Amino acid sequence: MGYQSSRGAAIVIVLFMVALAAILAVEMSANLMVQVQKSTNLQGHQQAKWYAYGAEELAIKALIQSKKDDPEKTTLDQIWAKQGDVPYPVDNGKLSGKITDLQACLNLNALAAEPDINSANKTNPAHKALFTLLENIEDLSANESEEAMADSVFDWLDANSITYRSGAEEGEYLSQKFPYLTANSLFASTSELRLIKGFNPLVMEKILPYVCVIPGSTLLSININTLTPEQALILSAFIDELSLSGAEAVIAARPEAGFDSKEVFFEQVLQQGGKNIKAVENLFSINSEYFKLQTQATFVDLRFSMTTLLYANNGDVTILARKFGGVQ
Repeated sequence: MGYQSSRGAAIVIVLFMVALAAILAVEMSANLMVQVQKSTNLQGHQQAKWYAYGAEELAIKALIQSKKDDPEKTTLDQIWAKQGDVPYPVDNGKLSGKITDLQACLNLNALAAEPDINSANKTNPAHKALFTLLENIEDLSANESEEAMADSVFDWLDANSITYRSGAEEGEYLSQKFPYLTANSLFASTSELRLIKGFNPLVMEKILPYVCVIPGSTLLSININTLTPEQALILSAFIDELSLSGAEAVIAARPEAGFDSKEVFFEQVLQQGGKNIKAVENLFSINSEYFKLQTQATFVDLRFSMTTLLYANNGDVTILARKFGGVQ
């Protein structure tokens, strides 16, 4: 009996050890598969990232070539603007990118520029234009008045803590459930608008086609050759008595190769009822230096997104900033 019991116990122990070894083997195999998949994903992600860098280089070459072909004008007829979102096939993936002109929109940082000494409200043209944009965008689902939102952007940028007219300063934001301070400095991204009083998601969706951010710059220079018909409201926001339909007509009258001079542009503006153009003529140009590239790269099933801000001047292009993922 003792021998049989010992033999039975040994068999049980052996079976237990075999089962334990099998469990450990399965666990190790599963962990190995996870590690292999992680490594594969990492390599694929890196490959997609390098594809995006390749698109960035192509965009830079396109801008350099465009500036070389016509250093005096930046237009939608040039090669940088013709790339579009059409995917370009690459090994085991595809690549797409779109360049937009950051001078075909209202630079929010321009609200921080020195006030216009001739302005009764001690503000600047960018502030006035933002208010007009907000006032004239259709179906703007705002909880605040357009004046209050424009003033709040001005307050967000200025260096002091004194509330401007109907704007909002630190006291307004510190009293919220999750308190925070105003930036009191320039925007780095349009996404910062979400922090400002009145700019709810619905307002953001409506305003983003008309505004942008040039990092570290208060430049206010609208390129009349790169505005699209959908951005016609920008013209009417800056030019007195120029209606939206009049602004659309001005853009429609623009030659395919763009206006050769601002004088030709303002002739069209006057024909459409625009007034007081002397006061704003310095706010418009026919050339651009700041651009944004949005790139989408895929490798197998992995996708990589990148936004690059570019500065083109004197035959060279400088990368100002990069953002990985999402949209800037």
